Amino acid sequence: MTSTTVSLNCGMRIQVPTDAKEDLLEFLCGAECRAEIVDDETVDVDIPAALGEEQARMEVDLYLKTWQANRPDFEAHLLFDPPRSRVAEDTPAAD
Repeated sequence: MTSTTVSLNCGMRIQVPTDAKEDLLEFLCGAECRAEIVDDETVDVDIPAALGEEQARMEVDLYLKTWQANRPDFEAHLLFDPPRSRVAEDTPAAD
């Protein structure tokens, strides 16, 4: 039997220098965001408590500006990707 989980991800991506991504990730998680490193220069972020995509985008923009104000040596950019749907399948191991 296969179980499938579908969730709408209204999250956004932030482009950030490699040497700053861990710091940004820690900052976003401290602000009760869901954040994960995608690759060397990209962090995905989602605001679980946001009432909609517009509010989530405004909050991420505010968090990013706050983070950058405290770290003037780093430059990060919010990437404008459309929302995407994630489908995860849990398949049992074959015997």
